[in-house]
Amino acid sequence: MERPEEGKQSPPPQPWGRLLRLGAEEGEPHVLLRKREWTIGRRRGCDLSFPSNKLVSGDHCRIVVDEKSGQVTLEDTSTSGTVINKLKVVKKQTCPLQTGDVIYLVYRKNEPEHNVAYLYESLSEKQGMTQESFALPDRKTASFSSLEPQDQEDLEPVKKKMRGDGDLDLNGQLLVAQPRRNAQTVHEDVRAAAGKPDKMEETLTCIICQDLLHDCVSLQPCMHTFCAACYSGWMERSSLCPTCRCPVERICKNHILNNLVEAYLIQHPDKSRSEEDVQSMDARNKITQDMLQPKVRRSFSDEEGSSEDLLELSDVDSESSDISQPYVVCRQCPEYRRQAAQPPHCPAPEGEPGAPQALGDAPSTSVSLTTVQDYVCPLQGSHALCTCCFQPMPDRRAEREQDPRVAPQQCAVCLQPFCHLYWGCTRTGCYGCLAPFCELNLGDKCLDGVLNNNSYESDILKNYLATRGLTWKNMLTESLVALQRGVFLLSDYRVTGDTVLCYCCGLRSFRELTYQYRQNIPASELPVAVTSRPDCYWGRNCRTQVKAHHAMKFNHICEQTRFKN
Repeated sequence: MERPEEGKQSPPPQPWGRLLRLGAEEGEPHVLLRKREWTIGRRRGCDLSFPSNKLVSGDHCRIVVDEKSGQVTLEDTSTSGTVINKLKVVKKQTCPLQTGDVIYLVYRKNEPEHNVAYLYESLSEKQGMTQESFALPDRKTASFSSLEPQDQEDLEPVKKKMRGDGDLDLNGQLLVAQPRRNAQTVHEDVRAAAGKPDKMEETLTCIICQDLLHDCVSLQPCMHTFCAACYSGWMERSSLCPTCRCPVERICKNHILNNLVEAYLIQHPDKSRSEEDVQSMDARNKITQDMLQPKVRRSFSDEEGSSEDLLELSDVDSESSDISQPYVVCRQCPEYRRQAAQPPHCPAPEGEPGAPQALGDAPSTSVSLTTVQDYVCPLQGSHALCTCCFQPMPDRRAEREQDPRVAPQQCAVCLQPFCHLYWGCTRTGCYGCLAPFCELNLGDKCLDGVLNNNSYESDILKNYLATRGLTWKNMLTESLVALQRGVFLLSDYRVTGDTVLCYCCGLRSFRELTYQYRQNIPASELPVAVTSRPDCYWGRNCRTQVKAHHAMKFNHICEQTRFKN
């Protein structure tokens, strides 16, 4: 905490108020308010500055005195909020101050050791007279949003002496005496302020608003929970989780926690939110129904696509999506053969399922189509839907366990069904959605951002391969040989060069092998501008390496060394 030095040339004006820090050591000086406007914040130019406390905003709040009436008001200018007597001040609005008010610059109900609080005391006789004659607005209807209704008058201006275990010393002296309170009431209030919330309340508390969860939503994949209204405001500024900074892939309601909150409020009705607060949170909730719908990961091998492409399904676009198609008969069902035997009334459009294809237009596949044309689906036989083209095919995966001559129909890792090896995928632009890892066609753009989405490191690898006349297929072949010898390792030990994989799982394993390939390139074969860069503290786990200026400055082909645990 820093305070600017007072000028010695002219006598300072008389103070009209002072701030006493709660929990201050014996002999710590008070903050005397002399200027008409007193600013508080983290910025060094503030009258009361906290440059090392990141929980305090740069310009947190300001205290202003009216020279005519002597009325003192506090205006909140922070991003995290200012709390007076455990009541949160509405942002950008003013609130009248009076002797005995406790101002919280940082308020953490579950972490009281982080709280930064000051007790305000008026030193002006004019203001004292004003407070007796001036009718202040009711604190329940003033510019506040309730944090704890049951604690609105719990905190008494008491000098708190912290012991080693964090308990309050109940024998502390009073900083400001209020004649309306007797000693017994003071001790009861101090005990109430020192009481910690129970474990259930800590579990059901939103870290954003520091109150019980209301209309709880969970983020996936990290599963952290917040109030829907609180996360709506955060969602406008960032797509990362407020707790762990993990990219949010899906938002869904957490009905289990909502039921727990309702049951907890039945036993503790005094901790319920006010009706105005509930209406305000419902109005700020901007999470629509579309955000709560599941996301289906599509596995395809478009040259311009990637494994991270997702198709969102909602009530609005489900009718027009490519999943909602008319009933299609399997090509090996007897009904399809009867339809194919009938002469069509008009030529079928090119590329339509069931239309005759020229030999050059047939989908590429490593399995001879004549081996599967002899099979006829039994009556009421089970079928599988290809994840790539959404066309039905006979489900013969159990039969393949007995007869290896049956072509594979699913990925060995994700177990999703694909028809490419069975009879050729009919999806336009599919170059092989299922194949052995060594034969998988990943496309010419598979090296773009292949190293943890770091374009700079990926370009270094592409330039290295280009100068030696190598392609991504040559690199994959060398990496699979190193994998077989045990030099390279994959997170999924089952994957080998002969493992049948879909495009997405194959690309994921290809990226792991590519990282190890780049890691084993000798430094003498790389440019000096590449090898002279220092290693990043976060290594391959760095989230900033996607930015070009950071990637060019630090090396990210290394392991994390900072906060590794």
